[in-house]
Amino acid sequence: MSYFNHMSDNKGTKETCEKCRKEFAWKVYSDNYPGGKDTEFIDCPYCGARNASVKTSGSVITLKI
Repeated sequence: MSYFNHMSDNKGTKETCEKCRKEFAWKVYSDNYPGGKDTEFIDCPYCGARNASVKTSGSVITLKI
């Protein structure tokens, strides 16, 4: 895999909400900036409950599945 493709690879996973027990997916976008990592929260797209967090310089998006 080229350096560009590796740096543009969207990290993501499936989660089950701790509150409503529905399954959703989340991804990190634009995580290719050096330094300046902030905590981004992973909130359930169904009920809005905070499920986790990730340190990234990108943005987290959650999707209903």
